Amino acid sequence: MSQFPTSEPVEAIVAHLAEALDWIDIGIVLLNRNLHVQFINQRFAEILAWPPGGLAKDTSFRMLLEHTAANVQFGVPAGELPAYLDQREAAVRAPAASSAEIDLRDGRRFLLRSSPCDDGGRILTYCDITPLKHEQDALNEVREAAERTIVEQRFSAETLEDQAEYLVSLAETADENARQAAAANERLEHEIAERQQLEAELRRLVTTDTLTGTLSRAHFLSLAENAFERARQFNQELAVLMLDIDYFKHINDSFGHFVGDEVLKHFVAQLRTGMRSNDLLGRLGGEEFAVVLEATDPQTGLLVGERLRTRVADAPLVYGDRTIGVTVSIGLATACDDDQTIAQTLARADAMLYAAKSNGRNQVCAEVATAAPPCADARRDQQRNLSSARA
Repeated sequence: MSQFPTSEPVEAIVAHLAEALDWIDIGIVLLNRNLHVQFINQRFAEILAWPPGGLAKDTSFRMLLEHTAANVQFGVPAGELPAYLDQREAAVRAPAASSAEIDLRDGRRFLLRSSPCDDGGRILTYCDITPLKHEQDALNEVREAAERTIVEQRFSAETLEDQAEYLVSLAETADENARQAAAANERLEHEIAERQQLEAELRRLVTTDTLTGTLSRAHFLSLAENAFERARQFNQELAVLMLDIDYFKHINDSFGHFVGDEVLKHFVAQLRTGMRSNDLLGRLGGEEFAVVLEATDPQTGLLVGERLRTRVADAPLVYGDRTIGVTVSIGLATACDDDQTIAQTLARADAMLYAAKSNGRNQVCAEVATAAPPCADARRDQQRNLSSARA
């Protein structure tokens, strides 16, 4: 594997990002679709006084709420606490993004924002707006002091001149309050914009392969499972392709890992020219990729696979004064009634990929169900089917 940061697996990049997130001053929590905690950063642990030792595997968002209620304590009366916890959990569980101000008993205030992810999970951010709360309290004190002054002056004023001075003082106080409120609002909008930018970058890193721009392994498998369920629900056909670049280790050994990275990016660019915009393309690891084709029958899947194979083979990478030929082996399988998950369909496509590798590479091998016999059993018939697919 490449030692350059751009070719590290997405798991390593996420680990680096998690380490970096411990240094920012915003609490971050990642929840899966069942609202179980997958990650918290150091700042969030400090906010909740979370004990050392990490998270239990089954820690839920409700358990975080109950821990907060028992330790740092929410700023609500004890009799209202159960309903308050239900309200907070419901807001995070809702499919739409939401935000709320959270007051703690020790006087701190946090702006909580819940953002949904494509896979059903949630990204929660806790931004400390206690200074803004103090400013608002100070504004209220100024306002109350001004009102007391007004009352006192109203009763002590004996001349029209006193009344005029009172009106001027009131106007100045109102202007100053307005200026302070506008400044506080501007600071809050800036903090919200920075937080939204961080959330978008975090979501991109979690769902996208950094080097090739394809879907990451975890995000691809999640979206592929959704496509599989749609196909079953609407009684539609679904085809999957497993793709592996031929002799990729030889390319790395001969030209270096940096050129290997360029080959991967060039390879993905060729695949995209032969796919629909709604087809799913993911990098499963190294030089192995997968494609999910919704509403696609076996014969059409075979045609698509052959089209992708041809485009890769016909477009070598020109790198400086070098021309590097690239070919790909492809395994095809279609979802059947016996499949309970997309993983079973992918496993059969992977077996066909192994057959393509064993039978000489640079070819598409499909299940018998696709009217294309397995490569390992019938090489001659396979070549005839491939010739038909190219036509």
